[in-house]
Amino acid sequence: MSTSELTLGAFVIGKGPQTGSLSAVGVAAAEHALSRETRRAYGRALRQVTERLAGRPLDDHGLSAVLAELAADGAGRAKLSQIAAAVRFGARLAGRSDPVGPSCDLVLRAHRRSTPPARQVAAVDWEHADAAASQAASAGDATGLRNAAIVAVMSDALLRVSEAASLQVGDVERRHDGAATLAVLRSKSDQDGDGASLYLGAPTIRRIDDWLQAADAQGITIVSGPLFRRVLRGQHVSEESLSPRSIREIVRGAAAAVGIEGASGHSLRIGSAISLVRAGASLVETQQAGRWTSPLMPAQYARNEIVARGAVSRLRYATA
Repeated sequence: MSTSELTLGAFVIGKGPQTGSLSAVGVAAAEHALSRETRRAYGRALRQVTERLAGRPLDDHGLSAVLAELAADGAGRAKLSQIAAAVRFGARLAGRSDPVGPSCDLVLRAHRRSTPPARQVAAVDWEHADAAASQAASAGDATGLRNAAIVAVMSDALLRVSEAASLQVGDVERRHDGAATLAVLRSKSDQDGDGASLYLGAPTIRRIDDWLQAADAQGITIVSGPLFRRVLRGQHVSEESLSPRSIREIVRGAAAAVGIEGASGHSLRIGSAISLVRAGASLVETQQAGRWTSPLMPAQYARNEIVARGAVSRLRYATA
């Protein structure tokens, strides 16, 4: 395991009262319940807290001081909330009481009131996703055809970057009409591993087939293992899967190619939520498509489309 993915259970979380330590097997199981990206983020957060504490106890007062220092240094809402979540998780693994108490809550609330909400990531809706896939495929080489397939799959299935990186060839179950069902076995919102079945349209399956044929032309017949793989110099297709970081950069580049700056790995997911609502999907349907635990996030992403379909638009201007 790399230093960027430290075992969370290895952190010593203060000297508070024991609440019942987990066994080594329990710690491993608890960590496995987190996605790889979350484990890394929590590890970075805990290292940062440890460094900032500089020997002070990790209790409510010590942690609130660290949070206040980070806020003064410019940390945003999401960063402070992630640190609090990481500390809570680490404390639970260590069998100690929750260090996030009233003082921490006051710091977090004050910071939320004093800072504007984070700017929403640029969205890549269906129209732009199709254009980005076509632009990538126009290169005609293995890299371009792979990138086109990544964009199409992530747009159809509202995938997170980590989900796209972990896809296997066998996760795509083809249908008689040319479309397919995509199995996502584990995700951020499905830590129990119940899995989800998602829809891929026939044009997206054609993108996948173009990528697989390009790999085959390079002497790599992909019939199992990772679906999206590294393409090395000279367009040689590797056996290794793409990392989440690589997929994030591919999405950014594909979005920039069609004029969308400031995109992130989340942009296709957000854009598809917007497109769904724009096309008439309810918030519940959009929530289900994106596997959000509540309709609040899709409502936030598609707020402009929701307003455009609201009471004033329907009732005052429907006949205008």
